[in-house]
Amino acid sequence: EGSKDAEPTPQQVQATYQQIEKEINVMMNKIAELEQESSEHSLVIKAFDKVEPTRRCFRMVGGVLVERTVAEVRPAIDGNLEKIQQATSELRKQLTKKTEQRKEFVAKYNLDQRQAAPAQPAQPSEGKAGGGSVLV
Repeated sequence: EGSKDAEPTPQQVQATYQQIEKEINVMMNKIAELEQESSEHSLVIKAFDKVEPTRRCFRMVGGVLVERTVAEVRPAIDGNLEKIQQATSELRKQLTKKTEQRKEFVAKYNLDQRQAAPAQPAQPSEGKAGGGSVLV
């Protein structure tokens, strides 16, 4: 308990920051994956809108392709889409919290100087590019 009150070493701060960054990246990747699935479900629903409910369709269930009608499959696809959208929404909330945690961590340990350092060289290089065009 006494060690928790002590200031962490720079290595511990860096490791914690990297862990936060990793978690943010994982969440962003999962959100992108879920958005792709949502898009695919939406495409299927649009296709279902153009066909009769009695038309045959095939659906993968547990690795097995089964034959059903559009009317039988449509509710499951709608339900899956809703669940995917809920999961995406929840992940976005978690991402917002984690991003805020990162922001507070950066402020607490004055990491913004490290964060600003990579951004600052980009600005002068833009200026150099502009100056280069003037010289040409």
